[in-house]
This record gives sequence, structure tokens and C-alpha cells, in this order.
Amino acid sequence: MSLAIRVIPCLDVDDGRVVKGINFTVLRDAGDPVELAARYDAEGADEIVFLDITASSGDRNLTKLSRTRISPSSGITSPYKIDINVDFPAPFSPTMA
Repeated sequence: MSLAIRVIPCLDVDDGRVVKGINFTVLRDAGDPVELAARYDAEGADEIVFLDITASSGDRNLTKLSRTRISPSSGITSPYKIDINVDFPAPFSPTMA
């Protein structure tokens, strides 16, 4: 039995643009999220993840941007996920069972 290799690009989004940086600092613009997602889709991505890296701290919601712009006419046929970076309050301590 062999494991399947899946390609799942994660596009870090800040203020509606894909950004690149180191540890989410010193961010530089890397392009339009829908255009980049369409390119990954055309190159065979199995799934695409949009991660708004500042949505929780900026009290924003990524779903408005992506759901209105990602449509069948955008050329993206791969499944996609929209997610936000959530900052947990200090008392919260996640544990692994």
C-alpha cells in the first residue's frame, strides 16, 4: 500500500492580497489570491487553502472576499478552504489527547 501525495497550496492573505514573509512579519505582496489559486488549480493542485493571517487581529472576515470572487467563471475547479488565523485568549491551553 502506498501513500498518495497531495498538493495543497496555502495562500496567506492580508488585506485581500497574497503575501509572503518570514514568521508572518516583513510581508511583501505576492499577487491576487484568485489569480494565484487559478494558476495552482491549472497546475494540478488537489485543494487550495486561503488563510487570512490577520483576520482575527483586524476583526475581518475573509469569506466575503473569496466567496464573491471564486466562482466557476474564475476557472478554479479544485476544492478550496477559507480559514482565518485565530488568536486564542491567554488562559486557553490546547492539549492533545
